[in-house]
Amino acid sequence: MKTAKSITISIAIAIGMTFGLAETAIANDDEIDELLEEAEELQDNLKEEEALELYHEILELDEEHYEALWNASLLTTRKYYRVEDEDDQKEGYAKALEIAEKAVDLHSDEGHSHYVYAVAKGRLYDLKGTRDMIEASHEIEERIEKAADLIPDYAPVWHLWGVWHSDIADANRAERAAARMVSDGLPDDAEEDKAEEYLKKAIDMMPESILFRVDLAKHYMSVDEEVKAKEVLEEAASMEPEMMDDDDKKEEAKELLEELG
Repeated sequence: MKTAKSITISIAIAIGMTFGLAETAIANDDEIDELLEEAEELQDNLKEEEALELYHEILELDEEHYEALWNASLLTTRKYYRVEDEDDQKEGYAKALEIAEKAVDLHSDEGHSHYVYAVAKGRLYDLKGTRDMIEASHEIEERIEKAADLIPDYAPVWHLWGVWHSDIADANRAERAAARMVSDGLPDDAEEDKAEEYLKKAIDMMPESILFRVDLAKHYMSVDEEVKAKEVLEEAASMEPEMMDDDDKKEEAKELLEELG
């Protein structure tokens, strides 16, 4: 039987442990806030790999942290998009998709979870081949649509939505033939008009993006609208780089202009 003294000691220990846990949680929250602020600043300064490292540090402190999850997934996809080796790309995209899956599982009511899932899965399955991409296209469509509903003011969603419509609408005969061998086939609601509409919407929302213009020009090229493509490419080629990879996209715009003659 416990004495009054032993009960008092037990209560004191329990209270001490509670306060200790609370202090640790507060310390973690403060550290996370500092890391998050630093990561965002690094991204603003186009230092994505350094920012990615900090998002992983945040996830070590809080594995369910929403901002860290979706940013880590997106920056991982972007990091491996710049890698030349296809096997390395697949490995990197798989990592990004794993993080995105966790974001969707934990934060399904947040638009960026669905956006980064669509980005990572699109990149990964594009490398796997036509059949795999066809099978993934329906889920990618659902994720983009969900993201567009939840974060309609986020320009990259409309860029991705536009590219999706362009790519699916432009699927060649071989891909269509392959699609007939897959149960669901290719989505039948992709439209060229929506591709143009959504890509233009993304540009209106983020006019500094060279990438968005290059992808709009590629869409025009795919539907034999060369005059429109040239106009957009000339604009892209004349812009001052402001975002990550803008120099490369500017060069791509110039190369496409040369192709069009």
